[in-house]
Amino acid sequence: MGSIPFYAKRFVSGSNFEEAFNIVEKLNQKKISVTLDVLGENIKEKNQALKFTEEYDLLLKRIAEQKLDSYVSVKLTMLGLDIDHEFCFENLCKILKTADQFNCRVALDMEGTDYTERTLAMYERAAKDFSSPEIVLQAYLHRTENDINRVIAANGKLRLCKGAYKEPVEKALQKMPQIVENYKKLIQKLLVDGKRVCIASHDDEIIDFCMQFIEKNNIPKDRYEFQMLYGMREKTWSRIREKGHNMTIYVPYGEDWQAYYSRRLTERKENVFFVLKNLFKS
Repeated sequence: MGSIPFYAKRFVSGSNFEEAFNIVEKLNQKKISVTLDVLGENIKEKNQALKFTEEYDLLLKRIAEQKLDSYVSVKLTMLGLDIDHEFCFENLCKILKTADQFNCRVALDMEGTDYTERTLAMYERAAKDFSSPEIVLQAYLHRTENDINRVIAANGKLRLCKGAYKEPVEKALQKMPQIVENYKKLIQKLLVDGKRVCIASHDDEIIDFCMQFIEKNNIPKDRYEFQMLYGMREKTWSRIREKGHNMTIYVPYGEDWQAYYSRRLTERKENVFFVLKNLFKS
């Protein structure tokens, strides 16, 4: 597929991990952590899924070798969830075994609602044998409040985002003010009862709310981190870090960039407004 086109480079760090590591090192110098994501999803061939499994295994080893302040995020459909559940779980276990060896975290990215239950069940299963897995839940889904209880009962490690996929009204909140209010409701429970919580948001209302809640309730700094996407609001990253909060940037790389890029822009009309608004905010 070649190199990343200029219009996608704002959001995608490079086509390989060497290019991505350059970004990681620059962010680490600013005392900002990174979660690296290898781009790819909905893999249909076993050999492709095995190839991505090997890439994640190597990525974790390279992060440890270079002593980078980074962990990884992975979509289960990249590891073969569309092919066979047990095959996917075997691939995930290989990654988690390496991650546990090097004391590195592995976030299971959440995809559309066709995968929510399967992803959550696989996370719960993996959390029984490995310390590294955590999961992403989406605040706009009606089911998320109950899912949070399942995560807390497993290992309590979770990233909460608003949700980027287009979902029907019976499955998800549709209005942004409702989504923001639900996010604030859910994040309070996570900050109090969760073991490790990633506050994944570019929304100033959510960020300010969380900062006030953290201060008021004396939430230990090792229990949470703020998280934003690579290419969005760099000055805000620095301000959050300067206030003493842990800050992590989600940094994707890889040649299969189209699906990720299009979700930033086209799948939901709110994404277009989100990108345009945040491109001009610091």
